[in-house]
Amino acid sequence: MAIPARIELPTFPAGKRIAFTTSWDDGTIHDRRLVAYFNQLGIKGTFNLNSGLLEGKTLPSGWHGRIRPDEVASLFHGHEVAVHTVTHPWLDRLDGAQIATEVLDDRKALEDLVGYPVRGMAYPFGTYNDRVINTLRDLGIVYSRTCENRYNPWVPAEPLAWPSTMHVLDESNLTLPERFEKMYTDNNRSVTGLFYAWGHSYEFETDNPRRNWSNLERLFQSIAGKPDVWYCTNIQLFDYESARQRLVLAANRASAFNPSAVPVTVKADNKLIEIPAGQTIRLDI
Repeated sequence: MAIPARIELPTFPAGKRIAFTTSWDDGTIHDRRLVAYFNQLGIKGTFNLNSGLLEGKTLPSGWHGRIRPDEVASLFHGHEVAVHTVTHPWLDRLDGAQIATEVLDDRKALEDLVGYPVRGMAYPFGTYNDRVINTLRDLGIVYSRTCENRYNPWVPAEPLAWPSTMHVLDESNLTLPERFEKMYTDNNRSVTGLFYAWGHSYEFETDNPRRNWSNLERLFQSIAGKPDVWYCTNIQLFDYESARQRLVLAANRASAFNPSAVPVTVKADNKLIEIPAGQTIRLDI
């Protein structure tokens, strides 16, 4: 048996080179069509819902129709449900008590619907400040997406002020598939990183040929199905990174122990080895 000369921890599971995730706000009825299409492609989404604005609740004038509470669990099965506050306020205009109520009540209501801990969030209107961030830290929120953009926004320095790569319909600096292809082929496919697109599914309910459902299919079809891309939800990124950081490598490089609940991939010399959750695996084989 030979001990590896070098052990590396790839950024993403199975040595995937790029992670691709999406985020969709408000929980409108158009999510039904979006989810059906994503399920066909194998793309994952995080869906940020306002529990106080679901069907049966009073909607502000001019707002789009919302999904029913009783369909949330089945509709978003295999994806992620995340906080978007109860009533979609400008959080930066509220005091700490109101921020806590909006976020915690939304979290609890959504957990009642989906049956698992809801730990992610997106800011309504993209607004936040230090008071908002400091309040969220104590409410069990792992991350919160902003409306700010950054190339390769992983790992964020502040998870509660997490930028995306782009809004899904932003064409100011190449279209979504063009930007993804640029990252995917950057440096002769040696780049590792995250591509993160966000939007609202109702934005495709138009007659505009660049903003309709046919355009949605055009945007995502060329991105799907790539073997070196990890298609994941927002929370899966944070859970994997947490497990990756917790992995224990033996000083003699002969074994690795994974104390987390998520399998973690190591690269022993040039061989990828998966360390199952809660197990110790020999690497000198």
